[in-house]
Amino acid sequence: MKIFVSCGEVSGDIYAGGFIREALKVSPSAEIYGMLGPEGVKAGGVERWSYDELKLMGLLEIIPAIPRILRLKRNIAREIMRTNPDSVVMIDSPDFHLMLAKSLRRSGYSGKIVYISPPTVWAWRSGRVRNLKRDFDFCLPLFLFEHEYLKAHGVKSLWQSHPLVHEMKSVKVSESFTKRYGNERVIALMPGSRHYDIRFHLDILIGAAGMLRTKGYCPVFSVAEGLNTNLANEVRTRVSDSGFEYWDGSGRELMLGSLAVAGVSGTVSVEAMMLGKFMTVIYNMRPINYAILKRLVRVKNISIPNMLTDRIIYPELLCGDATPERIARELENYLDDETLRHEIDSELQKARASMGDSNAAKFWAESVLSRKSLNV
Repeated sequence: MKIFVSCGEVSGDIYAGGFIREALKVSPSAEIYGMLGPEGVKAGGVERWSYDELKLMGLLEIIPAIPRILRLKRNIAREIMRTNPDSVVMIDSPDFHLMLAKSLRRSGYSGKIVYISPPTVWAWRSGRVRNLKRDFDFCLPLFLFEHEYLKAHGVKSLWQSHPLVHEMKSVKVSESFTKRYGNERVIALMPGSRHYDIRFHLDILIGAAGMLRTKGYCPVFSVAEGLNTNLANEVRTRVSDSGFEYWDGSGRELMLGSLAVAGVSGTVSVEAMMLGKFMTVIYNMRPINYAILKRLVRVKNISIPNMLTDRIIYPELLCGDATPERIARELENYLDDETLRHEIDSELQKARASMGDSNAAKFWAESVLSRKSLNV
């Protein structure tokens, strides 16, 4: 049994690691290789390409990289055709993976192609549904509402739960964290895991940290585990030079040990929700990128927790609204208002309940490795 796995983001690498770990439990002799990150390799996959190849963000950042990405696609497609794996599992990075799947089918690849965390066709670029129907045997989305949307639009889809449901059960506050911050009123600040995130958000969060400290809070910056060495060192240096603390351990542990969270929109908002933590969500981008996205995106909110509830539980500060003053104010509103805090915490519980209650990675592995006709 041979399985090619391809991911291009930190979150995708986490999902790849879970899938590979569970797949090797089901089939210990399976050969799993592909474009992976550290979690995929740690789980037992063989890295033929690094997931760093696809760490791109923003329309203007992607354009200069197009020739390199096309070469990467051709090289990966050739490798898949040469080695002929039983299954190809693609995770996240939709622009690249939809293109790769189309190329494989046109080249005559007849094995199983599966998409874990497929593109958000429910939010924008719904035309990509055609690609999912044509090139993929089935999809394994993260959320129930995604699964229902895909099924309603003729895409083969399977769902049991979100992978974070199982993963977050093991998150704990370590003794070292308690010794360091046990008596502090910690606010977790999450500047992101990509160069783009750091560039557009770190200074803003440093500004908010200064305001929070004057109110008696202890702002602590997360150095994301997916950052490359140079970027991680840059974050440490800039945070330290500004007089603040940083945390090199698990970002999830930092959030669990905090009173509240502020950070860049993404998977971290779902992690905060699963940990029962309030979060102020921020996202900055170039004005031209924002103008384009406003015309294309069909949803009102960018944060998944806000899509799972009947009210806005996480403030979303986008572009010009993402100022240090607004970030600090939103956090203080939640922390100072007991009634508001109770209402939001109650909605967080409802949102967590909608995420399912099983081991998603195990379900993914069993679905991909199954030789039976699946009910999709």
